[in-house]
Amino acid sequence: MPQWHGWEKSAYEATLATCRRFADRVVDTYREGDIIWVNDYHLMLLPRLLRERLPSAKIGFFLHIPFPSSEIFRCLHVRKDLLEGMLGADVVGLQTFAYKRHFVQTAKSVLGLEGTSTGLIVDGRRVVVGQYAMGLDPAGVEEKWSNASVGELIDFLGQKYAGKHVLVARDKLDHVKGVRQKMLGYEEFLVKNPEFAASTVLIQIALTTAEHNELQVQVMDVVNRINSRFGTIEHQPVVFFHNDIPYNHYLALLSTADAMLITSLRDGMNLTSHEYVICQRDKKSPLILSEFVGTYGTFNGGALGINPMDTRAIAQAIREALVMGDQEKQDRWNFLHRQVLSNSATSFVSSLIADIERAHAEATAA
Repeated sequence: MPQWHGWEKSAYEATLATCRRFADRVVDTYREGDIIWVNDYHLMLLPRLLRERLPSAKIGFFLHIPFPSSEIFRCLHVRKDLLEGMLGADVVGLQTFAYKRHFVQTAKSVLGLEGTSTGLIVDGRRVVVGQYAMGLDPAGVEEKWSNASVGELIDFLGQKYAGKHVLVARDKLDHVKGVRQKMLGYEEFLVKNPEFAASTVLIQIALTTAEHNELQVQVMDVVNRINSRFGTIEHQPVVFFHNDIPYNHYLALLSTADAMLITSLRDGMNLTSHEYVICQRDKKSPLILSEFVGTYGTFNGGALGINPMDTRAIAQAIREALVMGDQEKQDRWNFLHRQVLSNSATSFVSSLIADIERAHAEATAA
C-alpha cells in the first residue's frame, strides 16, 4: 500500500503485548477440558503463547480473512512469528481450499515443516489444517425478515422504484471491497446499454473505514460522472449512502433488488451474499459475485461470477441479470438457497469444534 513505510518495531511489539494480555486472561479463566477458540488475524500470535503456558489445552485458531499465496506472505518481516503463532493450535481453520493450500505451502516453505494428509507436523505435534465454510443463522435472518416493519418497507420501496431495475450493494469503503470497480462496471453497462439508463438505479451502501477519505474521492468521481451523464431531474442512476442503514431497511432493500453486486478484489466469505439469498425468497433475483470472494466456491453454479477487475464482465453480468428468464432465476436461487442452509453458522461451529476435539485426542494418544 502507498502509505506503508516498512518495518515498524513499535507496531509489532504492541501486537505482541496485546496477545500476551489475552493469554493472561485466558490462563486465569481456563479449566481442564475447556476448548480455547482463537479468532482472526489480530490474534495470530496467541495460540503459541497459550501452548507455552497450557501445553495440554485444546486450542483452535480460525482465520476470517483470506490467507495469501506464499509469494506474498513471505514478504512479511514477521512471517515466522505469525506462522509459529498460529501453529500453536491443534487445528488451524481457513475458509476455503485455496486459503488452506496457501497456508500449508507457506508453512512448509518458511518453516521447513513436514506435511501430513491432514496438515503439518510441528515439534513432533500433528496440527490439523482444515477448511471450514463459515455461514450465518438462516432461521435468525428469516425471523427478522418476517417482521412487519420489513414488509412495510418492502411495499414502500416497491412503490418508490416502480418500473425501475434496482441493483443493490453494501460494502466497507476500502480498496479491497472493489467499490470503485463496481461503479466503473456499472458505468460501462449504461454506456453499452443506453436503453436501461433511465430505468436502472444502483443503491450503494458504503460503510466508512480508516482509509475511506482517499478512496471516497476516487469513488465519488465515478458516481458523479454517472449521475451527470445519465441522470435527469426525475432519475438518479446511483444512490450512494455514506453510512450504514438500519437492519430492517437493509433487509427490505435486499428483498426489493433485481440483482446484487459483490465485486470484492479479495474477501473472506462475505455473508452479505447469504443474507441476500434469504431475502430473495419471493423475487429470486440473481446474485453477481466476485470470483475472489470466499463464498464463490460454494455459490459457483448459482451466482453470476465475475472478475471485478474486468469492467466489461461486470457490465455483461448486470445485463444478464436484468434480462434473465424466470426459470433460470428459480433454478439459480434454489441452488444458492441450498448452499446457504447447508453452510450455516451451526454447521461451521460444530465441525470446527469436533475437529479440535478429535485432533487433540489423536495428539494425546500419539
